[in-house]
Amino acid sequence: MFHKREPKFKKTSPDDPWIVRTWQTPRGRASLKLAVYGLFIISVLILIVVKTDRNPKVYKSTYTAIKKDDTAKIAALKENNFAFRYTITINDLKTLYYGNKMQNLESGFKEDQNGIVKYLKENDKVYKIGLTDKEEITNLYEGINLEYLNLNYIFDLINDKQNEVEGNKQTYHLDNNIVIEIITDNLNIKKITIQENSNLYELEYDRIGKISKNDIEN
Repeated sequence: MFHKREPKFKKTSPDDPWIVRTWQTPRGRASLKLAVYGLFIISVLILIVVKTDRNPKVYKSTYTAIKKDDTAKIAALKENNFAFRYTITINDLKTLYYGNKMQNLESGFKEDQNGIVKYLKENDKVYKIGLTDKEEITNLYEGINLEYLNLNYIFDLINDKQNEVEGNKQTYHLDNNIVIEIITDNLNIKKITIQENSNLYELEYDRIGKISKNDIEN
C-alpha cells in the first residue's frame, strides 16, 4: 500500500502567524535558518568575550633580575674590571664619563658643557692626558657625589632592603628620596640608576671581566 507523501511546504492563509507563513516558503525558510545560525554565532562570541580575562597578560622576561643573594653577579662587578659609561645629571647639567677600568687603573673621557677631557686614574691620582704630556688634576669629579660611583657603597645601601621586581629590573626605594634601580642580563649587572631628588646617576657596564692593560693604555 502506498502512502500519500505530504507536501514539503504547506499552504498558509493570511490569518496564520508571520513566522508560519515565512517557514512555508523556500526563501523564508532559508532566511529563518540563516537568522538562527547568526544568533547562535553571536551568542558564542558574546560568551567568549564574557569569559575572556580582561587583565593584560604579563609574560616573563628572558632576562633574570638580580637577587639580593646573587653574589656572583655582584662579585664580578666589584672586581672593577669593565668598560663603563656614566651619565650624570646634576641641577639639569649633564656630564658623561666613559672608558675602561681595571682594578686601580682607569682611562677614559669626561665630557660636559666645557668640552672633552681625556684622563688617566692611577690609584687615587688623576691625570689629564695631552698630546705629549699629562697633568695631575683634582677637579675631574667636581660637583659629583663620588660615593655613587663606588660599587661597595651602592650595594651596602640596598643590602637587606625590600625591592620591586619588574622583568629584568629591581627597584629599591630608600630614605631621603633615593631610588636605586638595577638592571641585568642573564650573566651580569648591566646598569645601575640612582635617583636622588632631581639628581640622576646612570651607570652602565659592559665587557665585565674582559678589560686588559692594553685597553687602559690605548
